[in-house]
Amino acid sequence: MSNWEDNNEEHENGLTEIEQMQMDMVLLEIAYNNAYLILSNQISFEDLMVSQFKKGGDAIMAFDPDNGPKQEELENMIDHFISTEEYEKCALLKDVMNKAYPETKNEA
Repeated sequence: MSNWEDNNEEHENGLTEIEQMQMDMVLLEIAYNNAYLILSNQISFEDLMVSQFKKGGDAIMAFDPDNGPKQEELENMIDHFISTEEYEKCALLKDVMNKAYPETKNEA
């Protein structure tokens, strides 16, 4: 069986591979936006959790809120917001990264 014939096959969670990729992209978008809200001090992690819990959801994050974002996580968020042309978010995240990781400030 070729890969083309296999695309309609459902996986363990009932989603096709394409549907799973689309779901992953949506979750990543939510995680990046939640992380941005917290890093820009628009909401606290606790308030985000309460808000999401009231809606019956989870607070999806692009970084561990206990340890703060790693440089690579910030770089990934910046790349994402560049691709969506949200440059104001990029600028804020770049400032956060430069403050958290000043030794690499001039490399990017």
